[in-house]
Amino acid sequence: MQSNILRSQQQQLVNAKGHVAAQPPRLSVPSTTSRRGVLASADSKGKINIIPNNGRDEGRSFGGIPPVMGGHLMPSDIVMHFPQDGLKQGLTRKVLEAAEAAIAQRGAFTLVLSGGSLPNLLSGLVDPKQAAGAAFDKWYVMYVDERNVPHDHPDSTHKAVREALLSKVGIPPENIIAIAENTPVEQAAINYEGRMIGLPPTVLPRNEANFPVCDLILLGLGPDGHIASLFPNHPALAITDRWIAPVSNSPKPPPERITFTLPVINAAKEVIVVAGGESKAEIVQRVLEVQALPGALPAQLVRPKTGKLYWYLDVASVTKLNISNWDNSKAFPRST
Repeated sequence: MQSNILRSQQQQLVNAKGHVAAQPPRLSVPSTTSRRGVLASADSKGKINIIPNNGRDEGRSFGGIPPVMGGHLMPSDIVMHFPQDGLKQGLTRKVLEAAEAAIAQRGAFTLVLSGGSLPNLLSGLVDPKQAAGAAFDKWYVMYVDERNVPHDHPDSTHKAVREALLSKVGIPPENIIAIAENTPVEQAAINYEGRMIGLPPTVLPRNEANFPVCDLILLGLGPDGHIASLFPNHPALAITDRWIAPVSNSPKPPPERITFTLPVINAAKEVIVVAGGESKAEIVQRVLEVQALPGALPAQLVRPKTGKLYWYLDVASVTKLNISNWDNSKAFPRST
């Protein structure tokens, strides 16, 4: 069945000359899942491809970094939305569904956001029709990483999210954890972790390793494969004893940042990597199809321990993928 799904999707995306079809089909968003991934759809907004024969490499990692890397090892579902507005709609729907489920289960929802272009993709959450009935007073918002700048600085993720979302919905200010201003980066990381630790387990549960279990983490994808402020071959990738790490020498300005560590990202219930636009096509292909050296593409280290990983893409960002070969063991040998 997987082979049929994959071949069907490839036929829909690519014409006989290997180019993306001028008028891509309307696709459908997932509604049901199995242990292997999403196998059914509910409406006309997105369609699923599954990476087959995933391996989790259990018990063979060192310092949080597995000895063998590659998108073929990532236990993930791929969700493709067409066009860009479809990506926004699908993301909005997923956030609202995750919020409803978490609030029904324990009375709170933890949403972890990234910066860059991601805040603008959340515009559906401020639409009264799309977000009707959302219990925003039970939402808690955190940032997977943040620049060590004042909250009104142009580089501040908190500023971008506040302008796009927080100022327009009823999330209580005390439920929003923003970086401490005018603080050395090491102290800012300690402060942020301490405020997370201070949340009760009904809001932020812990797993057996005492890492926080966030309900939903939304990750952007950098052109070098970085996620959060975890950059290629950076020492922060190997940190396994902290929730929040300081970064004082970021290869991307500004140099000082704080970031969730990999164990915290991988403890989440659900993680979505969001990548839209033609500029993301090359790095999407590298992360999902290239077997890289450990740490060379940090996005390949996103491997939820017990949760689920999704990729939300649009038609422009999937143009370099060889989807029809994903179940071909000769084209893409996989470790299982």
